[in-house]
Amino acid sequence: MKKSVFTIALASVLAVAQPALAEESGVNRAAGGVADAVTSPVKVFEGISQDTQAYGPVGVVSGSVKGGVRAAGQLVAGAANFGVGVVQAMAEPFTN
Repeated sequence: MKKSVFTIALASVLAVAQPALAEESGVNRAAGGVADAVTSPVKVFEGISQDTQAYGPVGVVSGSVKGGVRAAGQLVAGAANFGVGVVQAMAEPFTN
């Protein structure tokens, strides 16, 4: 097969597959956002565990605060990724 025919065939396949790949990317981003949001409370327990090991009984208080901040950050990031992923997946058919 000539290079030009192969190049045209490859470009055609990529043009057809691109919307599906972008839509799948949006779905994957949304799913990752949900996973981040759901698992964010784990950050509180990780913070307590780390600070308790480092500071003893006082670490329960400081770990709760640090873990809570980390959990809130992960929750916000997860919600943002979910929202962007949903919009990306839904808008993709209209942008091509």
